[in-house]
Amino acid sequence: MFLFDIIQRTYTAIFPPTASKNDDAIRIGLLGASKIAPVVVVNPAKSHPDVIVAAVAARDSERAKQYAKTHGIPIVHSSYQALVNDPSIDAIYVALPNGLHYEWALRSIRAGKHVLIEKPSCSNAIEARKLFNHPLVTAQNAPVLLEAFHYQFHPAWQTFLSEVRRFPGAIKDVYAGFFLPAGIVGVDDIRFQYSLAGGCMMDVGTYPLSCVRQIIGREAILEPIDVKYRGIAHGSDGKSESLQIDEAIEAKYRTADSINVHISGDEMTKGGRPSFLPASWTRNMPSLRWPKSSVTFEPVLVDTLVRENKSPLQHFVQRTVTLWNPIIPTFYHRIDICDQHTLRQENDIAKTWSETNYKTAYNWPEGDKRASIYQDWWTTYRCQLEEFVNRVKGREGSGVWVDGAESIAQMEAIDRTYKKAGLKLRPTSTFEL
Repeated sequence: MFLFDIIQRTYTAIFPPTASKNDDAIRIGLLGASKIAPVVVVNPAKSHPDVIVAAVAARDSERAKQYAKTHGIPIVHSSYQALVNDPSIDAIYVALPNGLHYEWALRSIRAGKHVLIEKPSCSNAIEARKLFNHPLVTAQNAPVLLEAFHYQFHPAWQTFLSEVRRFPGAIKDVYAGFFLPAGIVGVDDIRFQYSLAGGCMMDVGTYPLSCVRQIIGREAILEPIDVKYRGIAHGSDGKSESLQIDEAIEAKYRTADSINVHISGDEMTKGGRPSFLPASWTRNMPSLRWPKSSVTFEPVLVDTLVRENKSPLQHFVQRTVTLWNPIIPTFYHRIDICDQHTLRQENDIAKTWSETNYKTAYNWPEGDKRASIYQDWWTTYRCQLEEFVNRVKGREGSGVWVDGAESIAQMEAIDRTYKKAGLKLRPTSTFEL
């Protein structure tokens, strides 16, 4: 049954049912013929009655035409601006290189379009503050602007957060990591171009940073205390600025209330798998590692056992909550709730034992009205699209959202991490509006 459920969810997520479109469906245009757009928008839109992917524009017009044919997109524009100016388009998905996010998000908003912008929202915090605080964005009845941190919209992540928040102990340690096997990203990929705001911290590394910030509370300031990165010897842009590109990054932070925070990200993960082979054999082999987020709490005194003619026994519990696979939880995920029990007699340990419970959350809890809307095969991107449409339509929605203040704080944390690593901040756009 377990395997059947995985196969059924996976198949339906990849080949979703096609919904009949409503007359007032939101018509979305794609800026860029990107590899990610079919996953983020095109496929999720098939099952949404209020979304039509109506147009695409790319620098290469022939590529745009072929892309449109492949994905059933009726309109191909000759330029980004032509798409933005199209009066039949209601919303824009910006999946251009990071260095172009600020400019084209702002151009789209000026044209009155709602905007779903790929993460990271901008090249640096300067751009983020300018974008999300721009009068066109903050005006009453301004178009919707959302940074696409899709994982936050899935019930698995929200259930994980609820488990973290319900435990009474203080958070001690937080970890999050996300890894891509070597070979997924080519050495000539735009993600390794400094001029386009590339780097691991601007791609897979932004996920674990966002995760730990969600866990500790977005108001908390992460101060980096140790940042290590693996650079690339020769970048795809062939310039010395390529030496500013991180291929992998590992960072440790501390908060004002002494929480230890650790993140890791790698665009080219190698070695260690399969574990039964000698390390010398697997050193340069692509490695698959599960993304995860975990929280460990300080021990909490839950009971005191008073004993006649003996010192009392104090019962402490230290909890660790781990979410395996927060990025693509639809196919498989698991929430581990591990309690380490300790009985203490004065300064001595009398007994220890552990208990672990496991949970999944492919949908909202039974009885929650959101559970009747969401489906267990919905990907994080389908959940995100649902809430984007709800916000555009003025509907109540699930209550999950990534607002401008959160996007700004995320970019500020990225900038602090790069500074601590001794790397330059990604370049600021010269575009002004």
